[in-house]
Amino acid sequence: MPALNENHKQILGPLISPFDRSNNKTRETHLLDGERHNDEFLELIHDGINNNKPQPYFELTLEELERYRVAEGSKFFEKCYLWVIDEVSVKIIWEKTPNSARGMVIPHKPFVCHTNITACSQAYIGGEMHFCENGNIYVNFMSDRYGRPETEEKKKMAIEYMQYAGYKNVIMTPQ
Repeated sequence: MPALNENHKQILGPLISPFDRSNNKTRETHLLDGERHNDEFLELIHDGINNNKPQPYFELTLEELERYRVAEGSKFFEKCYLWVIDEVSVKIIWEKTPNSARGMVIPHKPFVCHTNITACSQAYIGGEMHFCENGNIYVNFMSDRYGRPETEEKKKMAIEYMQYAGYKNVIMTPQ
């Protein structure tokens, strides 16, 4: 499947460092131990260029979609994936992937975060996604590290790129 093309990069750009779009968080004060690396997660970070399902793969049932109000912008943590579009493609990892180093610092969050996908490098945009048994993929832009895009055009381009890479029925949820 295709990598980002120049049109995608132009609209999504520029690449940003973690927390660049945050009004109250910085890399220096909010990036904790266990959140800067990805070496132990590399085999679990799915490269969307391959357009197959990330592993492990969990689909929301229609009942879960409704109960957890995912289409309305909420999430179901058990079946939620983090995604980031870096300089090449969309990268995806299951949000409940264990991260023991982070868990030592934040005991109630012993899982990966968006900067674990990029090894704390720059990216264009990021958020969360849910795959559903109805064939839809529900996407938000709620990454506190790479989310909060400045324009609707960037959100639409992120969705367009995912579709260009082969993911169909990508639906942007309310923020």
